[in-house]
Amino acid sequence: MLRAFLAGRIMRNIWITVSYEGSGYAGFQRQENRMTVQEMLENCLLELTGEKTTLYFVARTDAGVHAYGQECTFYTDSTIPGDRFIYAMNARLRGDIRVTKSCEMDEDFSVRRRNYGKTYGYLLTESREASPFLKRYIWRTGKKLDLEKMRKAARALEGRHDFTSFRGNNSVPSDPVRNIHEIRVEKDGDLVRIYVTGEGFLYHMVRNIAGCLVDAGMGLLSVKDIEEILAAKDRRKLGMTAPAEGLCLLRVYFSPITKESIEETLAMPLFPWCR
Repeated sequence: MLRAFLAGRIMRNIWITVSYEGSGYAGFQRQENRMTVQEMLENCLLELTGEKTTLYFVARTDAGVHAYGQECTFYTDSTIPGDRFIYAMNARLRGDIRVTKSCEMDEDFSVRRRNYGKTYGYLLTESREASPFLKRYIWRTGKKLDLEKMRKAARALEGRHDFTSFRGNNSVPSDPVRNIHEIRVEKDGDLVRIYVTGEGFLYHMVRNIAGCLVDAGMGLLSVKDIEEILAAKDRRKLGMTAPAEGLCLLRVYFSPITKESIEETLAMPLFPWCR
């Protein structure tokens, strides 16, 4: 409620959905002396409204990670209609960031508190000869992967677990227990797509899951190994972190996650130019 007031004025709460190609950014969240997506959006709003605005967002994506559906809110006393911010902002943003939806919400609406979870997609290839035009969006493993072993490993990670072993190095979350609704592994020629849907994720958790599944596909990890890694609660027991460029935030859910909503999300093209 207090955020909705500034100098005695009632502020409007605007919700935007943002899509971005993250290759040129040091992540989403603002950082000193580094270009981030949040900085570009807040600078755009400053130019547009004359107000120094703070964005509240759902996912702190890493450097080089992409998004179809990052969700943000901000407060403003601008007279621009909520559904017009999409056009006003896109006219000022760089081409690698787009606002895909904008609307005005109740003053207490929060994308952080109201969401039920997210789906991330990860794209990799078994080939080292993949087109150079895909280098920003794909992990070239150069390894033949056993899809069934990857799927069995994925099932071992589904459900509620302590994911301490899957957090980023030097990251100490207050609660490492997370609930993974589904991990799906699909293959199309040399391309492998990994989709991870859960209620919340630790720092680097999805990339560590992707790295784990690749190790399983190479025959380096069994289901028993993965169960032991989870039980160890020790990041050092897990192998590589998958590169950032293959990762994309696909969707944030604002209603309970169901099989139907997951299927709807997975029908979206993950990097459509890679199909």
